[in-house]
Amino acid sequence: MPAKADIRVEGDLRTLQLRASGERLADVLGRLDALFAVKYRSAVLLNAEVSGSYSGTLSQVVARLLDGYNYVIKIDRDVTEILVFGRGGEVAVVPKARPAAATKTVTARWR
Repeated sequence: MPAKADIRVEGDLRTLQLRASGERLADVLGRLDALFAVKYRSAVLLNAEVSGSYSGTLSQVVARLLDGYNYVIKIDRDVTEILVFGRGGEVAVVPKARPAAATKTVTARWR
């Protein structure tokens, strides 16, 4: 039988203590959302398993949790938003550029 996953959070955003045992990263961030004014959005699935103890400020704990991911943390008054863009080292998919419109020559513009 698989072990039951567990997340424990104590403290506040300045003195956070988080312990996880086999939880998905998305669930850990979701727990922070449920307890504090922390919202997260991700362009990739956050299915990595989190096990361990993390302590520090919210930014320090998130930095350890998201090690290996490209992300930003935006703090606006009482709300903290975490945006996860993808795994570090992954290549972004760049949309194909549209062909430039043909410009008329000086002579053609006078005709």
